[in-house]
Amino acid sequence: MLSVFFQSRGWPRQARSILRASIFCIILMSCNRGIGQTVDDFGSWFSVNTQGKFNRCAEESKLRWWFDGHLRYLDDSDGFNQSIFRPGIGYQLTPNANAWIGYAWINELPANGNPVFDENRIWQQLLWSKKVGQQKLFSRSRLEQRFVETGSDTGWRFRQFVKMDRPFHEESPVSFVAWDEVFFDLNETDWGQQGSFSQNRLFLGLGRKFDVPNSPKIEIGYLNQFIRRKSAGDRYNHILSVNWFWTF
Repeated sequence: MLSVFFQSRGWPRQARSILRASIFCIILMSCNRGIGQTVDDFGSWFSVNTQGKFNRCAEESKLRWWFDGHLRYLDDSDGFNQSIFRPGIGYQLTPNANAWIGYAWINELPANGNPVFDENRIWQQLLWSKKVGQQKLFSRSRLEQRFVETGSDTGWRFRQFVKMDRPFHEESPVSFVAWDEVFFDLNETDWGQQGSFSQNRLFLGLGRKFDVPNSPKIEIGYLNQFIRRKSAGDRYNHILSVNWFWTF
């Protein structure tokens, strides 16, 4: 049934695969709700995402800069949960791929009521993007080394992100956006990292480009965050997600 629906609208194979994977994640998480006691919460997340060339006068420069910042609220959006500041530098490998390395500082108030703590990260990632027909496809593979002040161990984590952005029609500034990101803890730590699959984030929403220099874009939609927890019931956060993108 899903294949007939997608093919009837001319969606390419890659886009259909991404949407099928997203639907599978929804079904899998829904089935898991019957195991143990789960916690549901509502919140809002806001982000600014920018990148560009170090030297805008050098058109052939392959060096890039990166910055994204986040403010996140839970407890029905009444309570601060997390802020993130993440700068980085990158290098253009091919017209469709680039490699990055950077630092991140995270300040977090845990949803379980524990005191505020800081986390520092070093991260590396590979980005890939390509336009297939009308839609743009994105992939981000990120490796993180996490240093949390509540423990002494270094946590290694891998995150895989895939995204599809399809405009309503060829000249439309409005598009349908779907993405999914899976988190895998690669080791256990004394501050709580589990050493297995730990989290999934699924986003469905709309994007709108603006006809100004560098074509900034805003994406607004629903984000489902599933957090797997060993010592308590799994957590589901239902998020209003607002994201601003600007490439220079």
